[in-house]
Amino acid sequence: MQKKIRPDPLIPDHDVLRKIGGGAYGEVWLARGVTGAMRAVKIVYREDFSDERTFEREFEGILRFEPISRDHLGFVNILHVGRSNDHTEFYYYVMELGDDAHSDDEINPVEYEPRTLRTDMTRGNGKPLSTDFCIETGKRLSEALAELHERGLTHRDVKPSNVIFVDGKAKLADIGLVAAKDQRTFVGTEGFVPPEGPGSEQADIYSLGKVLYEMATGMDRLQFPELPDETLADDDRKKWIRLNRMICDICDPRITKRKIRTGRELAHALSHLQRGKNAPKKVPGYAKVALAVLFLMALFMSQIWLENTWGTHVIEGQLEPLPERYVMVKVLTTPAGAEVYDKVGDLLGYTPATLTGVEVD
Repeated sequence: MQKKIRPDPLIPDHDVLRKIGGGAYGEVWLARGVTGAMRAVKIVYREDFSDERTFEREFEGILRFEPISRDHLGFVNILHVGRSNDHTEFYYYVMELGDDAHSDDEINPVEYEPRTLRTDMTRGNGKPLSTDFCIETGKRLSEALAELHERGLTHRDVKPSNVIFVDGKAKLADIGLVAAKDQRTFVGTEGFVPPEGPGSEQADIYSLGKVLYEMATGMDRLQFPELPDETLADDDRKKWIRLNRMICDICDPRITKRKIRTGRELAHALSHLQRGKNAPKKVPGYAKVALAVLFLMALFMSQIWLENTWGTHVIEGQLEPLPERYVMVKVLTTPAGAEVYDKVGDLLGYTPATLTGVEVD
């Protein structure tokens, strides 16, 4: 389809300088505010949508997100949202401007290009980014996604070009794609969208996993789960291997096989990895719960025995072993997010966790 030629947009209190990005869902312009501060302005046109309802739904999404954007450091701050009042129908939102991809100096409007994860990886010429950087960035973005999900919204298009840097810190951008959870409008980018489709918390986490894959391997997400031939230095290898296992879990095409399912769980796992701690083979908290269950069962059985034998003669003989029993165990910790393992060391999930079919011998 031929690209539409439009006049430069008129944004109140801003001098629109030039277009610095765009796609199927709008254009991003560099602008200068009345105070002289440089800003990014996203313009979303009504005519780019097939129907009014979808356009209005996207606008509602950004209205819901605007106050949330300042609640977490992992979001690009939205400073103002508005709509056009002329014949060209669009809505817009003004954002803080990202760092320059090529210079640390004052923004040059003529040469400015926003620094994104994509520009960082392009500059690396296919080399993996440092493991510590991957972990720190992944933790920050997973916490931001958790905040978004807990407010009833999803991003739907997490990818390297939608992660920008402000003062050297990674932030989720292109928030114009946020929507109510489970909204069925299909958006996203090939390779970052899970088999079950976008629009859910797990879909956003899957997308972030593919972002981490590209960062940690220097390879394209469509090559997942292939690994680079180059090996890492000994100091980094163990941590990188653990990170890769985490990526393989959250990017498993079988949704029921994924153990890490939420932003909070992923942030906790990455924080654990960041501290350089090895996951324990047996978790004391889980063992305590199992012992508590056994203790309560022992009390219950002893009570039955006392009721049946008090004041009567005990008949000696061989007791039959108790049948196997299965219980449901709920594991709670403060704070939440502790890892829960089974007796052979397999990760079962993160607290709060409800475990069904736990066998008690």
